[in-house]
Parts: sequence; C-alpha cells; structure tokens
Amino acid sequence: MGMQWTKLKKQVEQRFAPSVAGRVELRTTSYRHAHDSAGRGWITVDKREVHNFCTLKYCVEHSILASDIREANSATDWRDPDQRAGYYEGGDQADAILEKRGVVTQSWYEDSLQDFLSLSIEDALRSENFLHRALGMLDARLGKRRLRALELGPEEHPLVRRFLALRQEAEHVGP
Repeated sequence: MGMQWTKLKKQVEQRFAPSVAGRVELRTTSYRHAHDSAGRGWITVDKREVHNFCTLKYCVEHSILASDIREANSATDWRDPDQRAGYYEGGDQADAILEKRGVVTQSWYEDSLQDFLSLSIEDALRSENFLHRALGMLDARLGKRRLRALELGPEEHPLVRRFLALRQEAEHVGP
C-alpha cells in the first residue's frame, strides 16, 4: 500500500457527501500472528459492518473454488506441461468469480481505496471495480439530480445498491 492507512481513510471519507459523512466508516486491521500479518478491511454504516474484505476468507474460498475448477477441467497438476495452462487458468477464473461476488483481500480493498482518490466521479461510477462504484454513490461530486435518476442493472453488486439506497434516503431523493 502506498499511503499510510489513517491518511488514506481520511482522504476517502472526506469525499463523502455531508448527508452520509460520519455514518459510513472505512476500517482495517492486521492480525499479527497470521501469515504475513494478513488481516481484513471492512466498511460500517451507523457502526454496523456492511462489507468485509478478509484476506484469510479470500484465501480459503479461492483455494476451494480454484481446485473445483481445475478438477472440472482435468488440470490439477501444474507440473504436467499439458495441464499447466489449465491449472493457472483455474486460479485466474477463481479470482474473477470471487471479485464479482465481492470476496477480495484486504490489500485489494486498500489498493481500491487508493485508486479511488484519482478517479473522476464518472470514472468511479463506470469502473469495473465494485468498490469504486459503491464509493461513487457516497461521493459529494454525485449531485442530487443525477442521484435521483440513477438506475442500477440487475447484476449490480449489493454494496453498490446499498450505498445508493443509503444516499438517496439521506438526501431525501428517490429514483
């Protein structure tokens, strides 16, 4: 991570619209006794956790999912030159599936927050990254007129939906 956590947290939270500022908080911790001090990040709304970015949970789910994909594709041995490409592809597919589900690591969370700081509001709302889109819903640069007109597709990540609803309620605007 490039920026110190307290500075990163402050800069991202300062982007929040006044109507939600103080209600949404970005958090992180590292577990000293975990491998590589792995930890988790999480987001709270009114002091209740709404999303978790846990490295250990990601590692477990990735291992299981990648193994299942490799098994299904008969590519379980990375040492076999004929299976090697399929073996690595199984890991890449697991990464993509888990990100779509919102199961990502603490470092993914922190990197995404860092990247968010350099995005225009348009780029944040169009980003492939669900956290960028979710934070875009809270961003003060998203005006009431646009907030009122925003419609999300059925495949939109639940965190984006939750933050849009929170902001619309806080601003007293509906779709």
